[in-house]
Amino acid sequence: MVVESRQGEIQQIGFASELHADLPVEVLDYQALIERMGPAHFRSAQRVSFGLVFVVRGGTGRHTVDFEAIRMIPGRMVLVRPGQVQQWHLSGDLDASIVLARGSLCATPGWFPGGGAYGDLGSSLTTALDLVAALAREQDRFVPEVGSVELMNSLFAPLVALFRRAVDLRNEGALPPAYLAFRAAIESRLSFSRSVRDYVAELGYSQRTVNRACQLVAGVSAKAVLDERVLLEAKRLLAHSDRSVSAVAATLGFSEATNFNKFFVRGTGESPSQFRRRLRSAGYRAAVAD
Repeated sequence: MVVESRQGEIQQIGFASELHADLPVEVLDYQALIERMGPAHFRSAQRVSFGLVFVVRGGTGRHTVDFEAIRMIPGRMVLVRPGQVQQWHLSGDLDASIVLARGSLCATPGWFPGGGAYGDLGSSLTTALDLVAALAREQDRFVPEVGSVELMNSLFAPLVALFRRAVDLRNEGALPPAYLAFRAAIESRLSFSRSVRDYVAELGYSQRTVNRACQLVAGVSAKAVLDERVLLEAKRLLAHSDRSVSAVAATLGFSEATNFNKFFVRGTGESPSQFRRRLRSAGYRAAVAD
């Protein structure tokens, strides 16, 4: 991992294996990673540009992904996707494998920020650990050739499939194309506009088609889907960076901070400043998922 950060901002963490520059997937032990990087590396929130998978073998701990503090228990798998913000809560008791993968390997068509980040493997834990062990073996014999890269990629894909099954994402592939296109457009240019019409204009679908697709999948309008994503990013920036409320508003495409304040209050019931103070005064302690 490589840290690319600025003072007062969320740490931007990029993927760069110390073993080989062309390695697409890297297997690490949880405790070994902490020892290698040092505890100070894990103190602040991190936005990753790659995929990060935890497979818990034993012990206990927790890990926060986009405001959801997940209890780390044996048999649980956690997937942090590119662009998500994570917080480490270091535990000397946790026994887990960590698999890092370049961002493109973690792409799943129906996922959207705010979706589930963990699942329980049950009897599939053995399969997951076998895949991790196979990846570790191929990592040891890795050479910068197409065949070696493809082999590691093909071993990582079943880990993602196990995760998707554990969190019941088996029907992702059946999602309407208009819905997927709309969400992809939002993700690629989040601050582009606060209007659904502006995103839809470049997609080749009518606004009615996109709205119907959002109602079918999410049970809400296209505007609500857009607002949900903007609100998540606002929470990330307010909680994990030192940007002023006005700067956050500008980053997210609001022409006036007052409009951003109204939007945030409508979505959360509190102002951006109140939200930030509440988290900071609590030392940012999120409710832990069972």
